[in-house]
Amino acid sequence: LPFIEKEEKEEALEIIKKTIRAIKEETGIPYVGIIYGGFILTKEGPKILEYNCRFGDPEAMNILPILREDLTEIFMSMIQTTLKDISFEEKATVCRYVVPRGYPVNPLKDARIEIGEIRDALLFYGSVNEKDGNIYTTSSRSLALVGIGDSISEAEKKVESGLSCIRGEVEYRHDIGKEELIKKRIEHMKSIRKK
Repeated sequence: LPFIEKEEKEEALEIIKKTIRAIKEETGIPYVGIIYGGFILTKEGPKILEYNCRFGDPEAMNILPILREDLTEIFMSMIQTTLKDISFEEKATVCRYVVPRGYPVNPLKDARIEIGEIRDALLFYGSVNEKDGNIYTTSSRSLALVGIGDSISEAEKKVESGLSCIRGEVEYRHDIGKEELIKKRIEHMKSIRKK
């Protein structure tokens, strides 16, 4: 992400590594599995807010499509403790959710969603119901679309194009991945670092 500096990323990664080492020291059992941390940037650097021992949502939808290695092989090598470095395509991704109208306070349930040709975006089904070949909202995030491109701008255009093919009483943010929002995030992070 253009608003996170390399040193901040490395510092956050070191916090995760220390956690993994501490789990083994405390339990005698090495941690094997998915783990990610939710971080917040403070004037003293990144601080951990939460750990999750599962794939992040939407984070996984952004990174798994650009993973170069086979995910099943990665899992097997984790179990066999032979995992080596994994790599990702040098691509940008943008993920946007489609949610029921009124989400999150008063989401419209059981509203039909029509999904047309998604074009160059990837479609992930979330919290939906299928009845008689049709897709309906529940009370949570219904769909996620991911655009992949050589730049954030290109990925954003692909996801926006895909979203234009979805009809129903649903909403989604148009600003995610747009240059204006990214600039806003960059300036916000700069102001935190100065405090």
